Amino acid sequence: MRKLIKTRTTVVVGTLLLAATTTSAHAAEHSFAKAYVQRCTDLGRGDLCIDVNGRVGGRGTIGVGYWKRSGDAVHVRLGWQNTTGGAANFSRSVHGPLVPGNTTGTETWSTHLAAGCVYPLIEVVGQGTLKGKEVCVPS
Repeated sequence: MRKLIKTRTTVVVGTLLLAATTTSAHAAEHSFAKAYVQRCTDLGRGDLCIDVNGRVGGRGTIGVGYWKRSGDAVHVRLGWQNTTGGAANFSRSVHGPLVPGNTTGTETWSTHLAAGCVYPLIEVVGQGTLKGKEVCVPS
C-alpha cells in the first residue's frame, strides 16, 4: 500500500511540474513572439533573411542569413543597415564558396534597438551588394 501511495504522489507531482513547465514555457514563448520579427527576400538564386529579437529602446539581436538555391559558386559577406541611414554593419566573415543547397547560417549582432526599420545586406564578393526587404523593430 505504501508503494502505491508513493507512486501516486510521484505522478501528481510530476504532472504538476509538467503543467507548471508548460505554462511557463507557453508564457515565455508568447512574450518572446511579441518581441521577434523576421522577413525573407527572394533574391532569385537564394533567400536573404533578417530577424530582430528585442524591443525598441533596449538591447537586442539582429540576425542575417542567406540560403542559396541555384547559380554559380559565390563568396559572400552579410550585413544590415537602418532605413534612416548611417553606416552599414557588415560581418568580418566571408562565407563560401557557397553552391546551391548551402547556407551561411545566421550572423548575429548584439546592438541597441532604436525605433524604425532595418534591412539585410549581402555583399557578393566581386559582384556588388544586394539589399533585402526591411523589417521594423518591435515596439
